[in-house]
Amino acid sequence: MKIETIYDYEINDSLRAKLQYLLTECFTEDYPKERIYFKQLPHFRFIATDDKNELVGQVGLDYRIMNLNGKPIRVLGIIDLCVSKN
Repeated sequence: MKIETIYDYEINDSLRAKLQYLLTECFTEDYPKERIYFKQLPHFRFIATDDKNELVGQVGLDYRIMNLNGKPIRVLGIIDLCVSKN
């Protein structure tokens, strides 16, 4: 198994199609068919491929500053974590 870091601006059409298939396989009818994120576009993703170079999992990560009672805090959020049913 190979795990890579990929920024969303680097995703090509082939990987986009594979991500869309994996995300809709995992989240079924609730997942939007026209994009590869549910509500928030991640800054980057970790993608996992098997020995045949097939996509088997992904997780998006979003890094942001949020307000907690008037105090800025740093938050790393996990987005659309999923693994192939196979």
